[in-house]
Amino acid sequence: MVLIAGATRHDQAKLGCGDVMLGPTTDRLCQKVLLRGTFSQKLRIYLFFHWTAVIAATVVGIALLPLWLLIGPPWIKRYHATLRCEVNDRNVVIGKGLLFRRELTIPIDKIQDISIREGPLLSAFGLLRLRIETAGQSGSSGSKSDADLVGLLDARALRDQILEQRDALASRIHLSVDDDRQVLINIRDTLLRIEARLSENEKNTGSADSNQAPS
Repeated sequence: MVLIAGATRHDQAKLGCGDVMLGPTTDRLCQKVLLRGTFSQKLRIYLFFHWTAVIAATVVGIALLPLWLLIGPPWIKRYHATLRCEVNDRNVVIGKGLLFRRELTIPIDKIQDISIREGPLLSAFGLLRLRIETAGQSGSSGSKSDADLVGLLDARALRDQILEQRDALASRIHLSVDDDRQVLINIRDTLLRIEARLSENEKNTGSADSNQAPS
């Protein structure tokens, strides 16, 4: 897990940030990266044995096993290099895939829980599986998700950091709502005072006109 310092205004200018926004992609690039996950090199060995077992479990796979043993290691090395997990001010961004690149953006305020799982095979390689669960997804432990991350170094520390940021973001949103409510209350009270003063002025004007009327 790596901490990333905020980008300078010069860096923002190169990305198109600041006064000019170029769209959602640029907006995501301009968000400050707070945490960047690092994937263990042991994950490459785990993936090789995992996929070797999967391929060897089928009749067709046994015939293709020599080819896999040849192309598998370089393919896994390149796949490992594509793995990405970043945490910015608002989202957790997950990237993976070699032939078909996938990128998942999870809003931090939508995260319900982050679970850590460790099976026998993962334990043998000293790896953990981190799953980010969002609203409507919690409890579906049997299904696989793009939010499953295997082999993250300091997975527990990353989980704690994300949950702390979620709670801090929720607190800021709550304070913002309270501030907005107080502004509306102040506006309401000001309008009531203005209305009361206008009514009083109308009464004073009416009384003065009646006193000046000829008898």
